[in-house]
Amino acid sequence: MARLAHRYGKPRSLVCPLPSVDFPPLSERKDGEVCMAIQRRDGRFLLQTKRSYPNSVMRLPSGGIKAGEDIEHALVREIWEETNLDVIIERFVAVLRYRDEARPTAFRTFLFLVREVNGTLRSNDPHEHITEWREATPAQLPYYAEELRRLQPSWRNWGLFRAAALDALSDHLATRQATT
Repeated sequence: MARLAHRYGKPRSLVCPLPSVDFPPLSERKDGEVCMAIQRRDGRFLLQTKRSYPNSVMRLPSGGIKAGEDIEHALVREIWEETNLDVIIERFVAVLRYRDEARPTAFRTFLFLVREVNGTLRSNDPHEHITEWREATPAQLPYYAEELRRLQPSWRNWGLFRAAALDALSDHLATRQATT
C-alpha cells in the first residue's frame, strides 16, 4: 500500500457503515477488490451492469484480488479482462472498509482513477456477463449512486456497498475541481 500511495497519491481511508456485512462479495472474498474509475477520452466515466443485477442498475467496474496477488497487478488484470482498454493509472483515490453494527469486515475496496489511452471497449472474459456499458459525466455519478441506494430490500446491502465507491469518486472529483 505504501508503494501505491507513493506512486499514485495517498488514498482517503473510508469506513462505510452497512446494515449487514454478511453478503457476497464481502462474505466470500478475503483479499478484497479493485474498483476502476475509468475515465474515457471524452471525460466521461464507464459504468456497467450485468444480467444478474436488478433493474439493470449501473455501477463502477470492479474485480476481485486473487490470493497473494499484488493490488496493482489485480487492477491492470481486471481492466484488461473487463474492458480491453489501455489505461494510465492517475490516482489511488480511496480504500473503503465496511462494517455493520456488530463488526467490521476484512474486505476492502481499492478505488483507482485511471484514464483511457487506447483500445476498443469489449470484455475479454465471457464469465463477466457484462450486458451493458454506459458513460456518465462526473455530474451524473451521484444519480447512479442514488439509484444503487434505492434498490429493493433484498439487494439493499449490495446497493449501499456499490454506491460507496461512486460517492468516494464524486467526492474526489469535487475536491480536485475545487482546488484547480
